[in-house]
Amino acid sequence: MTTDFPWRREAVVQVLRDRLLIEGAVTQGFTGIDVRPALADEPPHTDAMDSTDEPEAGLEHVVVVLRWRQDPHRYAIAVPLVPGPAGPPPPGVHEPSSVYSLQSWAEEVVLWLMEELDTGLVRRAGRSTVGELTFLSTDTAFGTAAVDVMPHGYHLGPLYLGPGGGDGEHLARAGLDVATARHLLSQGRLLTWLHAYVNNARGEPYVGHAVVARPPRHGSGREPGPARLAVLQLVPGTPGTVAAALTYHAVHEAVEAGAQRITSTVDDPALEQVGFHRTGGAAEVSVSWHEVRRPDLHHGSTRA
Repeated sequence: MTTDFPWRREAVVQVLRDRLLIEGAVTQGFTGIDVRPALADEPPHTDAMDSTDEPEAGLEHVVVVLRWRQDPHRYAIAVPLVPGPAGPPPPGVHEPSSVYSLQSWAEEVVLWLMEELDTGLVRRAGRSTVGELTFLSTDTAFGTAAVDVMPHGYHLGPLYLGPGGGDGEHLARAGLDVATARHLLSQGRLLTWLHAYVNNARGEPYVGHAVVARPPRHGSGREPGPARLAVLQLVPGTPGTVAAALTYHAVHEAVEAGAQRITSTVDDPALEQVGFHRTGGAAEVSVSWHEVRRPDLHHGSTRA
């Protein structure tokens, strides 16, 4: 362990376990599974990198293993054992003077995890698979850099459908077909409805949407079927990168809701970019939770 770190690794692991392995420990959707020392073949946290992008000698890590919402993945985040008041702060800490005990260091780690997870870490993080764990990183030290999957010049997010919300009338005014989404909403089978719009001060015009349906309920105790990407539609003239981003986020919404597989009959090249494929002579394409991949949003033709 680095000689500047004032607390024993065993004590760090125990304090983080006590803090993280309880209900609602970090933020909504977080479930702590374990906290343990890092193993030799696991990727170091990027804060352990020096100017040569090599791990600094003697800098150790602990690993937080977690579930995110109902996502089937088992995720892991490596936390470096870096100094408190005597040196660099832990991840996300800008005021080292706030770290005066192991408990206060642990609270800073919790705040860092909260900020990262609440701002989309699971979707934008670089990923590295080690055994059954998927390590999440925000830098190329893990092999893949974190990237916000948003097309240049556009933004997307879920529609607000709660009390006082609409039912997609703004999308209908833009010329998009909202009948399927409204039908699923009325049946209680709407898993997610995302819309895309020009990223400007007005947040308009709206240029596209994606709709995912929950599988129908079975009263026989059978496992639920796959979720379904029911709609992917753009306003003519919108770049294909918007379709790819809508598909990626729609699929992640389904996976984070517990879907093991997502199917679709939508005929759009954006689906292939995210990992959808056809099996044999099937009439539909599908992607399983572990096959989802991040699309390349640097290139995309304009849709007619």
